[in-house]
Amino acid sequence: MAAHWSAFEKETERETKRLISCIGGVQDEDDQNFQLAHKFAWSNFRFHRYLDVDSHKVQRSVSGIHEKFMVHSDVSKAESWTRLTEEFLNSPLPNTEGTKSDAHYSILSLLLFLSTSPLNTDFTERPRLKEAEEEDSFDWAEYLREEVDDGPYPETPDWSEEESEADEQQPISREDSGIQLDRTPQEDQDNNNNNNTEAPVTWTVGEPDARLWLERHVVTPYWVGHAPRFPHSLHLHSNLLNVWDQHLYNTDPLYLPEEKAFVTETQVIRETLWLLSGVKKHFIFQHHDGKVSVRNNVVVTHLTPNCLRSVLEHVAVFGQAVFRLQRFIDEVTGHSSDPGPPGSGSSHGSKRGSEPPFRTYQAFVWALNKFFTGFKEELTTIERELICKDETVTLSAVLDRLSPQLAQIKVLHKVFCTGVAEVPPETPNVVRASHLLNTLYKAIIEYDSAGEASEQAVALLFSLWTETVRPYLEIVDEWIVHGHLFDPAKEFIIQRNKDVPVNHRDFWYATYTLYSVSEAVESEEKLSDAASGSSGGEQGSGSRQLTMVSFLKPVLKQIIMAGKSMQLLKNLDCKEAEQAQRSSRDAERKSLYSLFLESVQSRLCSRDESPVDAAAEQRATRRSLIRMQSVISQHLQIQDVHDPLLAINFARLYLEQSDFHERFSGGDFNVDRSSQSVTCQTFELTLRCCLYPHIQRRYVECCGNLMSTLKKDYRLLGYLQAMRNYFLLEAGDTMYDFYTAIFDKVQEKESWQQLSFLNGQLQEAVGQRHPEDSSRLSIFLEPIDPARKKHPVNNLEVLTLGYKVPWPVDIVISSECQKIYNQVFLLLLQIKWAKYSLDTLRFSDFSCVSRKMADEEKPKEPMKQQIHRMSLLRVKLMHFVNSLHNYITTRILHSTGLEFQHQVQEAKDLDQLIKIHYRYLATIHDRCLLREKVGFVKEAIMKVLNLVLIFSDRWRAGAWRIESIDKMESDFKNCHMFLVTILNKAVCRGSFPHLESLALSLMAGFEQC
Repeated sequence: MAAHWSAFEKETERETKRLISCIGGVQDEDDQNFQLAHKFAWSNFRFHRYLDVDSHKVQRSVSGIHEKFMVHSDVSKAESWTRLTEEFLNSPLPNTEGTKSDAHYSILSLLLFLSTSPLNTDFTERPRLKEAEEEDSFDWAEYLREEVDDGPYPETPDWSEEESEADEQQPISREDSGIQLDRTPQEDQDNNNNNNTEAPVTWTVGEPDARLWLERHVVTPYWVGHAPRFPHSLHLHSNLLNVWDQHLYNTDPLYLPEEKAFVTETQVIRETLWLLSGVKKHFIFQHHDGKVSVRNNVVVTHLTPNCLRSVLEHVAVFGQAVFRLQRFIDEVTGHSSDPGPPGSGSSHGSKRGSEPPFRTYQAFVWALNKFFTGFKEELTTIERELICKDETVTLSAVLDRLSPQLAQIKVLHKVFCTGVAEVPPETPNVVRASHLLNTLYKAIIEYDSAGEASEQAVALLFSLWTETVRPYLEIVDEWIVHGHLFDPAKEFIIQRNKDVPVNHRDFWYATYTLYSVSEAVESEEKLSDAASGSSGGEQGSGSRQLTMVSFLKPVLKQIIMAGKSMQLLKNLDCKEAEQAQRSSRDAERKSLYSLFLESVQSRLCSRDESPVDAAAEQRATRRSLIRMQSVISQHLQIQDVHDPLLAINFARLYLEQSDFHERFSGGDFNVDRSSQSVTCQTFELTLRCCLYPHIQRRYVECCGNLMSTLKKDYRLLGYLQAMRNYFLLEAGDTMYDFYTAIFDKVQEKESWQQLSFLNGQLQEAVGQRHPEDSSRLSIFLEPIDPARKKHPVNNLEVLTLGYKVPWPVDIVISSECQKIYNQVFLLLLQIKWAKYSLDTLRFSDFSCVSRKMADEEKPKEPMKQQIHRMSLLRVKLMHFVNSLHNYITTRILHSTGLEFQHQVQEAKDLDQLIKIHYRYLATIHDRCLLREKVGFVKEAIMKVLNLVLIFSDRWRAGAWRIESIDKMESDFKNCHMFLVTILNKAVCRGSFPHLESLALSLMAGFEQC
């Protein structure tokens, strides 16, 4: 039996005998004890399975011995022990690759087991001298020149080819295996023609029959009709096809054998590899209208036709997927010979055929091309192994080896079908790009929810998404950094309206259009930006849900605000120094896409890193646990909970969360379970941690710079204060000079509706105290309905105050805002007129009235009593007007103005400031009872104000009668009662809490009537 041993077994036999002689001390191999020890050792070496050595245990033992030496003050032993073990572990061993291998630790473990007591052993390290290498004194040059010399080893026997051929022709003996010897017809033919010599074949390149020679001698032409049968084994397992055909012939009387095309498994494997690599012309597989099918008559000798066909049809499905993906890659990259990274070339159009595809598709194809490059390299490696024939390669082994890549191809094909193939051809690019990104986003979410079962699919889709989203992030980066929305193919969901210039007053409202996609029918809908970027227009017909690029939804408003703010900043007259600083910072700035990739890489690396030193990790964990326990104990004591065990458990629970200590000790007691504290690796969490902070940071910077520029360089706050000064009459002394001049003209029955007079009075009043605003203010006269002129109080409605607001402040103070300001201004002017009319009444006017009454007939009521009634009615009217005046000026304008000023200071972006301003105007408009819903209340107030003006005219003219006094008292009482009732009901319902002070004041006046 020893004659058939391999070299390793012979060496093991020899080393076993040496081991027995060394340990047992028995030198005679014929001794019975030696034979017993030999059988025992050899049996264990051959049949016993030992566990692999545990390198960590060996390392702990080495560290323990070193520690014992140090405890016993054997410093020299400790140093020698550590140095010698390290040198041994780092030194190479024969027939072993690398250092610190299992062989190193096995030998070291054996030495540790054999050691008895290292501490009680006297040890003195002896210096080791390296053996000098023997120089080869043989003259190889002379030997190579002279063929007669026998060389350095003259006793080496001569080698001949005849002996090697004789050795190869020795019969094979496999009697111990129990497997019959397989002899093929080819071997029989070789044995029969052993003595015949074949004529040498000569062939010269360029001869007409060169291809014919290759077809005959290199590859068997199995793809032609009536191809010659290849020689194969006659073993039963190699002829399963014939056995199956014979079975069908015997069991089925109608069975008719068909003509078959015989191929080998190697040929099937190679055509499978060619199919998966994208080759279109095959023999086994056929292409028909983009579909891959299997030829019916292809068989192999060792498989049944149904079995082979089921396997090949499974392969054909993946081949068809590869074919569709490859065709899409060719269509997109057909416009450029060398596909490069997306975003590096020139601008791309959107139409097929005439213009290149848009950048999102190019980025998607670039990612697919990177995957297929690695996949084809794997196919090429398998084909090389198949050609070398060093190992047995079967179709089952190849498919099992390619199963991870085939699963990834299935995922890619599913994404391609949903995100690209199912989109109609005439769909706009914005719908195509957003739908593809949404498909990838939803696929990542879907596979990520499966957990560890789909880690490879998530990794593939995430890499695909990061490549595909690059054009979108570059468009966003260009917009929020340079203020330029560069999207020539119109694939971004936000489009620039070029009809509106930047310096137009409607820039902030009508410059950009947000496109939204309806996933139900893939139709395009436009949503107006409406100054905020998040407000939408009509949602479309039916109940279809309009969606957009999903991953941008949380920061879409910030992107729009930052982009518009940056574009507005670029067009403002900024200082040259600031522009130079921006350009220098921009040269050192990294793009948004680069920052995103770096954040993702750092996040993944931080999750994968593990401390090398276990002892250091344990010490750090213990310190963190003690620190966390103290923090949580303090928070528990606040709630009167003194439970140290509970504090320890809470500390261990939150110890793995790196940001918990900062949040908890910083006073933020509410821990957000949906942010950093969640330990699972979700896609949304990755975006929230790696992409959104960079956009948010840029949003804060851009909007902050714009707000600072508008407030400092363009006096935004000053213009807002000017609007309140003149329209809301906060500049009381200035506007008092203006409107009293008008009221005096009215009382004197002089004409006052003249633009020259009105603008002159306005310029004179404003120029004395605010000369910088005199050129901006002007008065206009607007025609009113003649029917409204019947009431004196409505005569002021012809006045319209105008204020010229420069750009870009007119974005905030628009013409629509000035209309609301004018409505409040007109109401205040009417109240001021009524108050001024009552305040200017004098009791001296009654003297002429008394003389006039004396000349007339005896009145129905004494004169003093009439004067007394007029005086009482004046007081009641003054109480009503003063209550209304105080409510408007203090409760509404003053308090609301303070809130508005505080909100303006805290506004982070221009859109927020616009909303604050609109909300402020809407508040004072509603609280001044100017809304149509409460128009009946305003109508009652206007009746009282009109009654005040009539009363004042009759007081001055002295033209009243008992009937007129009765009618004025009755009208005032009815209006007063109506207003008190309505306001009390509104206050009791709680719908208008700001009316409570007015209702109480009017009620007090009503009780005194």
